Amino acid sequence: MRIRVLGRLEVSGPDGAPVHLGGAMLRALLIRLVVDTGRVVTTDRLITDLWPGTAPADPSAALHSLVSRLRRAVGHRTITSYPTGYRLDLPPEDVDTEVFARAVVEGRPREALALWRGTPLADVADAGFARAPVARLVELRLSAVEARIDLDLAAGGTPDLVAEIEELVAAAPLREGLHARLVRALCARGRQAEALAAHERARAVLAEELGADPGPELREAHRQALRAPVRRSPLPARLTSFVGRERELDEVVRALAGARLVTLTGTGGAGKTRLAVEAAERLLATAPDGVWPVDLSTVTAGDGIGSAVRTALGTTDDPADVLADRDGLLLLDNCEHLVDAVAVFAADLLARCPRLRVLATSREPLGVTGEVLRPLDPLPEAQAVALFTDRARAVRPGFAPDDSTARVCRALDGIPLAIELAAARLRSLTPAQLARRLGDRLGLLDRGVRAAPARHRTLRAVLDWSWDLLDEDERGLLARLSVFAGGATADAVEQVAGGSLDRLASLVDKSLVVEVDERYRLLETVREYAAAQPVDDLAEVRARHAAHYTGLAERAEPRLRGPEQSVWLDRLTAEGANLDLAMSPRLFAARLWYWLVRTRLAEARSRAAGIDSDLARGLLDPTAELLDRLATRDEPAALAVAVLGDHTHRARLTGIADRLAGADDPWRRAVAELLRGYAAAEIGDGGAARAERHYTAAARGFRDAGDHLGLAYPLMFLSALQAGRGATAEAQRSLSEAMRHAPAVPVLMLVQSAALWARTGDLDRARLDLERAERAAAREDDPLALARVRNGLAELARLNGDTATALEQHRGALALDPAAATTQFRAVVHSNYAKTLAVVGEPDLAGEHHRLAVELARRSHDGPALASVLEDQAAWCAARGDRAAAIALLERAGRVRGTDNPDLRAAVTGSR
Repeated sequence: MRIRVLGRLEVSGPDGAPVHLGGAMLRALLIRLVVDTGRVVTTDRLITDLWPGTAPADPSAALHSLVSRLRRAVGHRTITSYPTGYRLDLPPEDVDTEVFARAVVEGRPREALALWRGTPLADVADAGFARAPVARLVELRLSAVEARIDLDLAAGGTPDLVAEIEELVAAAPLREGLHARLVRALCARGRQAEALAAHERARAVLAEELGADPGPELREAHRQALRAPVRRSPLPARLTSFVGRERELDEVVRALAGARLVTLTGTGGAGKTRLAVEAAERLLATAPDGVWPVDLSTVTAGDGIGSAVRTALGTTDDPADVLADRDGLLLLDNCEHLVDAVAVFAADLLARCPRLRVLATSREPLGVTGEVLRPLDPLPEAQAVALFTDRARAVRPGFAPDDSTARVCRALDGIPLAIELAAARLRSLTPAQLARRLGDRLGLLDRGVRAAPARHRTLRAVLDWSWDLLDEDERGLLARLSVFAGGATADAVEQVAGGSLDRLASLVDKSLVVEVDERYRLLETVREYAAAQPVDDLAEVRARHAAHYTGLAERAEPRLRGPEQSVWLDRLTAEGANLDLAMSPRLFAARLWYWLVRTRLAEARSRAAGIDSDLARGLLDPTAELLDRLATRDEPAALAVAVLGDHTHRARLTGIADRLAGADDPWRRAVAELLRGYAAAEIGDGGAARAERHYTAAARGFRDAGDHLGLAYPLMFLSALQAGRGATAEAQRSLSEAMRHAPAVPVLMLVQSAALWARTGDLDRARLDLERAERAAAREDDPLALARVRNGLAELARLNGDTATALEQHRGALALDPAAATTQFRAVVHSNYAKTLAVVGEPDLAGEHHRLAVELARRSHDGPALASVLEDQAAWCAARGDRAAAIALLERAGRVRGTDNPDLRAAVTGSR
């Protein structure tokens, strides 16, 4: 739900469709609640504000009626009742006034102003309660306008900026900040005399109306107008458009407004020089004495820095003497090879030139007091693709990005120089060919712009430059770090690569190692380069890597079944790439339980393909002999494979359960109860009551063991049995607890929850669960999960009377490849389809699908599934008037499940 009141009231639902509110009072109520979004507005306050003249005879009843109508229009959960009043419960990002105010405060004026559509709260402009909030919003808008003007002035201004500010001054003649900006804008256009005249008019207005002298902002604008020189930018002309760093550009400009030394850091090719030049261009309007760029890349020693700066200033004097009273910006570019000398030079210059600002670019910080760092991260994918597209069109007009473009940008780590070099290769390669050849990035991107500096002509040259700046110990560590995939903790680096934290921190400072959340990793481009460097002990390092991560997985495996479960799951997830790299039969065995707990059976099977072990074969080719052998082993993963290999083999399941029931370990005893419950309910007839007792005991055991994920499964199965006997409230409590304990709620649970909500008549809650399930199924790219969601959506559409949508969703569920679906699920799909066919007037076809559903469920040996489709068939028989057949089918369903559903029996047979 989104609400916009910066203009006429506009309301849209979660799907973006407009929500129409009829009646002025309804709109006034919603706007009044918007004014205090997230806060309770008392009943008395609402009555006073909505009926400021004569209130209705029973104002409380009138207000309650109005709130009820509004809730029906915008959703009951949008407006919350309290003993004292009502509150609009929407996230701030869904109300435009809240988004507007935050954007103004956080210095994003253009975003704020884009939300302004006219007079705020226009529908209630004459209401007394609207006056104060409207005044506040108008004041905020003026602040946003002033901040936007500052950005425009920093970018050099525009021809029509002066006229715009003059109109604003005329409308708000006592707003001193607008007068100051007018003076600055006139100066930026070279109209110094007019700027001085504008200051004089402002001074006179303030004296006459307020009896006050100009404040510091207007005085500073006047001082700049008095000494404003005619300036010419010495910045180099750009040959390409600026793409992909707009956010960083705004951040640098803001940083230089509050700090005197800002350093852009980042790996080679990150775009530091280009960003610095763009920032300097913007700052021309606020650097009265100029901007002076100094390229230090050709300076070979520290004593050459002063000479390079003097050349940029066009003087032979001491730079500090020349810049002592200058208000300008010195751009020191490419400082990394002289970082110590540049630090000393910059610190001295800033101390002696109090109005000077310095913008530096370096692969590591200068380390000067007061330095503000702005690290340049790799470009996000969308910006990287935009940059690639822009540069590609220069060599291939009409180029349009596709999936291969995104793959190229990801493979190149979002490094702008690498992306530009790759785009240039489109003269001879297609994007798909380029993507396929990026396994050798350094060899592929070996041609660049001939006129570019040597260190930027190829990707290898960029990395050679960084490598040459390292000492021997740093080079050795960087090469050894290439054995890691996806990064590593500091402890792992120390144990595997032999690197100290200080040396690791040095590589981070030099922008060759990325540190995020105490993990250290190489960009893939840097990793490829480092792996090719000669290091004598690299084979030993790889062996230590394999041993380290095998040991980690083996330490984690038993802890995945206790109170430390979530910690170790997160740790194994973070180390996934390293564990993949170190894969062996021993490591496969240690990781298998993790995959099973995370319900990543497909991933486990794909990893099993290269492993020679019983566990791997049990996943890929589960023969009865092999599963029997696995069932005798003690490791949980082996027992899980034995069960998963054939979950209908009752003797094997009960054999495992009997053996585990006598274990000292409470977790294994809980598993025994879970398997006994499954055997009783799923692969036997009439065991539902017994299964409920086993599942309850299993849940208690997993709670005691601290295994939250293990706890989720008996609760989910228990919920299904409770639902089967009509105990909907109990089923919801069990399933709700199961979902709380599952870190990533499986699609199956969400679909089950939706079915329970639908049974209670709350179709809105059911739809929310199914929409959540649909998003999860799409993320997992799981056809079976998506078919489950479609089956649920079909049922929901039928209950809503939307049979066309129901049939469409049925067709999607029925289209699932039988090889990807369980037999019992296919039975449920056909049974559900049959119910819709009966509603649309196809009773005979419905009967065929009911019979097919029963046959499939019978073949599946799944008791609950068979009971469910029998009950659906019974309802169909009852609807056709065949009461005897309906009762017989219900009795058969009761025998299969072991419990009766009295409410269902009454509904089908018409008796109580």
